[in-house]
Amino acid sequence: MKKPVLVLVDSKSSDIREFKFSALKSFLIVFSLVLLNVIILKISFDFFTNFNHNSTVARLQKENKLLQRRLKAMKQQVAVVEKRIKSIENVDDQIRGLLDLPAISEDVRKVGVGGSETVSDISFDQARLPYFDDLLTTSTLIEKLDREIKLETTSYKQLLTTVERQQDSLNYLPALKPVPGAWLTDGFGYRRHPILKRIKFHEGVDLAIRQGTPIMATADGYVTFAGRNGGYGNFVAINHKYGFETHYGHMKKIYVRVGQFVHRGDKIGEVGSTGLSTNPHLHYEVLYHGKHKNPVQFFLNGIKRP
Repeated sequence: MKKPVLVLVDSKSSDIREFKFSALKSFLIVFSLVLLNVIILKISFDFFTNFNHNSTVARLQKENKLLQRRLKAMKQQVAVVEKRIKSIENVDDQIRGLLDLPAISEDVRKVGVGGSETVSDISFDQARLPYFDDLLTTSTLIEKLDREIKLETTSYKQLLTTVERQQDSLNYLPALKPVPGAWLTDGFGYRRHPILKRIKFHEGVDLAIRQGTPIMATADGYVTFAGRNGGYGNFVAINHKYGFETHYGHMKKIYVRVGQFVHRGDKIGEVGSTGLSTNPHLHYEVLYHGKHKNPVQFFLNGIKRP
């Protein structure tokens, strides 16, 4: 077997040199070159790996510090929101007291505060984070605030509905004297009828004033009767919401018709002396769910007595 020969030629002198290698020597040279390349590659790989690892660690540390700062800021914001919600709850209780509504109990307000859903959503890796406790506490508080906000939203809708209904009910409450300046000449209850001369229950009040004085509707409502009605003479009945009804008797003139909607203060007729009457006056009645009530109790603008 021929030995491998390495031939070197000098470019200037054209001298030729020959180097003969044994098979073993050739193998060792090739092996050494391959091994050197492997070592160089390994060193290069380790260098770039360590470089990337250090860069990743540095980036993660920077992000971690940023997340911790944001978590701290979020905790401060949650504390501010929690304080504001507490203030809203106090106002809610005060308004409920004014509207005669029961306050929301603390047990109801604490609904869903346990935070079990938050715990179940956290992975094992997240649980090993150094700020895990702060993260869990803040997440639980956010869930609690979310439920409290929803509860207060529902409560305020109820309060708004109650206020609107109470405001609406005031419009239909017969709260005025139908003839301002009139004198109360006969009250509510049993009395001796001035014409029939016998004891009879007087279902309203008599308000005396000069004939032709305008008569006002004492609340909003629909006219259910307008015309002649036996001893009442010219008579008007107005049906109000929430069970109230008012009657006006002995009128000289009637300005309204059946089915007409009138507002509190609208003129519905004039004081007269029609029907069983001895002098000009208005006979006025207030009914609540069909039962007669003393109209004087509803006169917020006062009453004159002779």
